Amino acid sequence: MNPATDKPVLQPPPDTNPRTEPVLDLPDRALGEMSAADYAALGFMSGLEVHQQLVTRGKLFCRCPAGRRVRHVDAEVLRHMRPTLSELGEYDGCALMEFKTRKEIVYLLERGTVCTYEIDDTPPFPMDDEAVQVALGIALLFGLNTVSELHVMRKQYLDGSIPTGFQRTAMMGLAGRIPFRVPHLGVDRELRIRQFSLEEDSCREVSDVGHRIVFRTDRLGMPLIETVTEPDLLTPWEVEAGGRLLAQVARATGKVRRGAGAARQDTNVSVAGGRRVEIKGVGNHRRLPLLTHNEGFRQLNLLRVRAELRRRGVTAGLLAVPEKGRPWEQSPLVVEAGPLLKRCDFQPLADAGAREETVAALRLRGFGGLLVHPTQPGVPFARELADRVRVIACLTARPFMIHSDVTDYGLSQAEWRALAKRLHAEAGDSVVVLWGPADDVETAVREVFARAREALAGVPAETRQSFADGTTGFERILPGPDRMYPDTDSPPTAVPD
Repeated sequence: MNPATDKPVLQPPPDTNPRTEPVLDLPDRALGEMSAADYAALGFMSGLEVHQQLVTRGKLFCRCPAGRRVRHVDAEVLRHMRPTLSELGEYDGCALMEFKTRKEIVYLLERGTVCTYEIDDTPPFPMDDEAVQVALGIALLFGLNTVSELHVMRKQYLDGSIPTGFQRTAMMGLAGRIPFRVPHLGVDRELRIRQFSLEEDSCREVSDVGHRIVFRTDRLGMPLIETVTEPDLLTPWEVEAGGRLLAQVARATGKVRRGAGAARQDTNVSVAGGRRVEIKGVGNHRRLPLLTHNEGFRQLNLLRVRAELRRRGVTAGLLAVPEKGRPWEQSPLVVEAGPLLKRCDFQPLADAGAREETVAALRLRGFGGLLVHPTQPGVPFARELADRVRVIACLTARPFMIHSDVTDYGLSQAEWRALAKRLHAEAGDSVVVLWGPADDVETAVREVFARAREALAGVPAETRQSFADGTTGFERILPGPDRMYPDTDSPPTAVPD
C-alpha cells in the first residue's frame, strides 16, 4: 500500500523465485505422491494468465463481425518480421530469436471476416463499446480497482500471429481479489488478481513447418479479456482450482464465448532457486496439475545439472563460439563431420549425405553424461538442446541430432571415437552431431552452445508449449519487461464512475 494515498501499488512481477536456494536433495516424485508440504519444500509457486473471448457483435478495433470461423480463402499476404532498435538502442531478445528463424509468415484472408485494419493498412477504429461494457462488468466482479481512463497500449507480439507485430491492449483494472475456497484441498483464502486487460485476439495457426508458418485471420481482432493472478497458487491442484474459479466468475456474466479456442490459459511456474517459466495455451483445466508438477521438477533437475557443471569447473568461456561465419571454420569446438561419416550405416545421416546436406559435430566441454540426465518424465536434458534447434534453426528432418551420451544409437563406437579425436574431446565431454541445410546447421550449432551456456545459470526465462503427455517443449524466449508502449493511434476512453 502507498501510505500517502492508502491505495495499492502495482509492483513489477518477480522473475525469480523468492527462495534462492534449490532443494537439490528432494527426490523426483509423481504427481500423486506429493503432498502440500512437499510442494512447500520444493518452493513451488504459480500464477495464471487466463484469456477469454467476449460475446460481441464486432471485433475490438474494427467493425468486422466477431465469432465467425471460416475455411474459404480470398487472398494471401506474405510477411517477414525484422528486429529494430529500441529508443535505448537495444534489441529485444525475443525479437532476435524470431529473426533467427527466418520465417515466412503467410496470412489467409476471407473477405467477410477481415478488413484493411487487420492487415495493418489502416489505423484502428475506436474501441468497441459493447466489449468495453462487458469487460468492465467482469472487472467489477473480480473486485478490481478500475481505471478512470482506458489507454490503449501496444504489446509486442513477435511470433507472427498478429500482422502488426504488436497487440493492442488496454488495462482496465488492478489489484483485485476474490474468495478462493476449495474445501477438499484445505484452501480458504483470497486469490489476488494482479491486473485485468481488454485486448484483441491473435490469428489461428494453420501450420508451422520449417521456415514457413501459416495463419488464418478470422479470429484476429476479436475482443479478449486477460486476467492475471499473483503467484498465489502453491500446489498443482490449486492451479487447476484457480483456473476453474476465474472461468466461473467470467462465465457468470453470460458474456464470454465457449468452445474450442474461446478460452485459453497460460500458467507461470517457479521453484526455489528457479525462475518464472510460462507454459502457453493450456486449453483444459484438467491438464494444469500434471503440466505444472512436471515443470517444477524440470526446473529442479536443471538446477542439478547446473550444480554438477559448476562442480566440474565448466565456464561460459569453454562453450563460446564466434558469432559470425561458419562455426566449423571458426572454432576448434566444431568440425564438419560429413567426410568422417561417409560410410556411416545410420540411415538418417546417409539420407542427409544423399541430399548433400551439412553434417557438423561439436564438443560440449564438461557435459559428459549430463545429456541423458532426466528433466521431465521420459525426457533427457538433451531435449533442451534439440528443442532450441527445432524451433530456431527450423530443421525439419527427424531426427536431426544425436550425441555421444547414448552410445548404442546412431554411430558405431569407432565413429564416435573418430569424432572425439578430431575435436580433441576428453572423457568428460559430450559430442553432438547435427545435420541439415548449411545455413540451418550454422544456426543450430550456435543454439546448442547458447543453451549449454544457459545451463550454467540454471533455469532460462522462456515460454514453453504444452504437450498432451504432461511434458512441455521450448517455444520462445520470454519477452522482456519493456514490451509495452503507448499506442498513439488510439485516444483515451473515459470510464464513468
